[in-house]
Amino acid sequence: MLKIILASALLAATPIAAVGHGTPPAAAHGGQVAEDSSENRVELVIKGDQLDVNFLDEAKVPVPSAKLTGQATVLVGGRSQSVTVVPGDANSVTGKLNPAATGKVTVALPLSVGGKPTQTRIAVQQ
Repeated sequence: MLKIILASALLAATPIAAVGHGTPPAAAHGGQVAEDSSENRVELVIKGDQLDVNFLDEAKVPVPSAKLTGQATVLVGGRSQSVTVVPGDANSVTGKLNPAATGKVTVALPLSVGGKPTQTRIAVQQ
């Protein structure tokens, strides 16, 4: 129970990622797009137990996956799980969910981008 309360507090304290004014950007990989605390564009894609996060920097240039490190905190159905993300494709990191995500999913991404800390919070409906 304490773990759920702590995870909920962490997610509530994380700034909600917001995309600038106007029409939200299109998702290149079919996911949910937001801007992180450093104005990087972040796209979250969840398919079953696979979590992929694609990054573009503030100039909207792909960030090499070797510069992305960290862990995602995923809240699914009131249960929290920590997911270590590792380099995936050219500008993405990937991780495995256990169990696979269904319903409302909230992901907090306190990651390092080229050694610089950044935070994103994205909620999606699976």
